[in-house]
Amino acid sequence: MSMTRGTNPEREAVKEYLQQYHDAKVKKRILEERHRTLSAELRDPGVGSTYRTMPTAKRQAREGGAVSLVYRISEVEDRIDQQREAMAKAVLHVMDMIDILPQNSMERTVVEMRHIDCKPWEKIAQAVHMSRSRVFDYYNAALDTLLACKRTGKLVGEYMAGKEKNERG
Repeated sequence: MSMTRGTNPEREAVKEYLQQYHDAKVKKRILEERHRTLSAELRDPGVGSTYRTMPTAKRQAREGGAVSLVYRISEVEDRIDQQREAMAKAVLHVMDMIDILPQNSMERTVVEMRHIDCKPWEKIAQAVHMSRSRVFDYYNAALDTLLACKRTGKLVGEYMAGKEKNERG
C-alpha cells in the first residue's frame, strides 16, 4: 500500500468531508456558550438599576433591552436546534464514509477516534498504545483506502456540491 504524502485536492476534500461532524460540534458549542451569556445577561439586573419611588418621564434604556434579549435568546435556541440537526446529518455522512474501511482495522479505529470521537492525536496515540507517527501512518493508509474507492468520490462530490449551494445562498 503506498503512503501518499503531501496535499492533493482529492485528499484534502476527503479530510474536509470527515471533519464535517467536528466542525458542526464546534459551532454548536459556540452557540451554547452564546446562549449561556445571553441568559446570564437576562438574569443579571445590571449595574445602574436603582429603585425609584417616583416614575420618571424618560424611558429607561434597559427596559427595551430585556425584550430584545429574550428575542435574541430565542433566536440562539433555534440556531442550536438547527445545529443539532446538522450534527446528526454530519455524523451519519462521516459514518457512511468510515463504513468503507475494513471492520476492526486499525485504520478505521484511528479515523473513528479522530472524526467521530473528535479526539486529538495525542489521545488517539495513548488509546491505541502507539506513537503519533504510527497513528499518522494508519490515518494516511485509511485516506489512501478511501481515495481508492469510487464511493468516496461520489460522497465527497455530493458534499462539495451541497456546500457550494449553501455558500451561494
